Amino acid sequence: MNVTTDLSGVIASGMCIGCGACEMADPSVSVTLNSKKLIFEPSSFGSQAAADVCPAISVDYEGLQNYLFPQSKIGPFGVVRSVHLSQSTNMDRNVKASSGGLIKEVLRSLIANNEVDGVIALDHVDGIDFSARLVTTADDIDTLPGSIYHNLKQTSALTILRDTPGRFAIVAIPCELEGLYSWVYQQAPELREKIVLSVGLLCGWQYSHHSINAMGEYLGYDPADIADISYRGGGPVGKLTVTTRDGEVFSASRRVDFGYQVAFDRHFNTNRCHVCVNHSNFLADLVVGDAWLPSTVFTKTGVSLVVCRTEFAEQTLARLVADGSCVSLQVTEEEIRESQTDRVVFGEFAYAYADFLRELGLHTPTLIGPNAGHGQLKPRRQVAKFHRELVRKQALMANRRYRYLKYRKGTLELRAYIMRYVRWFMVRIVRIKSLSGQRKEIGRDSFSGFR
Repeated sequence: MNVTTDLSGVIASGMCIGCGACEMADPSVSVTLNSKKLIFEPSSFGSQAAADVCPAISVDYEGLQNYLFPQSKIGPFGVVRSVHLSQSTNMDRNVKASSGGLIKEVLRSLIANNEVDGVIALDHVDGIDFSARLVTTADDIDTLPGSIYHNLKQTSALTILRDTPGRFAIVAIPCELEGLYSWVYQQAPELREKIVLSVGLLCGWQYSHHSINAMGEYLGYDPADIADISYRGGGPVGKLTVTTRDGEVFSASRRVDFGYQVAFDRHFNTNRCHVCVNHSNFLADLVVGDAWLPSTVFTKTGVSLVVCRTEFAEQTLARLVADGSCVSLQVTEEEIRESQTDRVVFGEFAYAYADFLRELGLHTPTLIGPNAGHGQLKPRRQVAKFHRELVRKQALMANRRYRYLKYRKGTLELRAYIMRYVRWFMVRIVRIKSLSGQRKEIGRDSFSGFR
């Protein structure tokens, strides 16, 4: 039973993810950017009502899944009706998205077929500020940005849902949906019927704004001068692209740029990311993310891994295939596991790290998902080493020691950095798992119509 009465532990631990549920539950709470941690967090402890809906305190995954998907079987990947590999047939839309372009095809279809009155999704405001807005036309969907990797305040999505009459699709990362549905379930149940379809991302982690500052030092821009920022586009992996107010453009490959590997390593994540067990987005009707599979290496524009948790989600995808908006191949749950790795889908590190934090007596969210017990927890010595490194690196970030962090990656951490690429090459290019008989890859001939 949750006995936490306020948000004090969330603030002390830096576990806030900015979902805004606490603001909706308790008007005395305001979520603001911490100038040192460079993440959003509550400005006050708030009340029991705020604590009860906070995903940095607890999430009732079983209860929420039964609420959202009544009478559905819950397995280790959550509620799963079917899994697909899909790709938009619109080349421009696909290239801009990097990961297959399926989300925008889904949203356009829902509006064009009058199944929703609008879509609640992030849009660019200014600089590195993004906020949810309501999109009501299919053509306007293409003006929305792609995935945003830095920490944001998400309250605007909840206020649009509360204050606007109509039927909506909503696009969200896992922890945002945790906060949204916890708040709706407990305090605003009348809003449930307004959500026709939730489109969830397979989460690629949230990062503090220290990542953006560090890249500024490495690439040569001033973070205060940023006019716009984009994390994907231009291919399956894509580039980070920063445009300053004077029109200068700075970019870095997400795969091979050394500075990017420093600024976007796991120690720059928000703290709650390290204990998150829900990267597969258990609460979304339709889940979309990158298909990081040996069988999709050939693609020039990216392939979406799609998990349908409801019949309506399946019908929506089938319609896109029927009208030629996308190509799709049905696969098994094993492709979720291979694409995202056991460490992520089964929370092998997250559950072990949460146990370690509790041993230290530190605030730790209660997060027990349907994947609990399905993976092999990482050994205590590994999570203890990670924690020591995290504390050290966060102190360096707080003091803006970004160049030293880069030097450290190139010296003390060089072996681990190189081994990451060795593992990628062996698994995705050499296909070592297939060669050793651990799995059978999908044949190239199955991807007819894919780019």
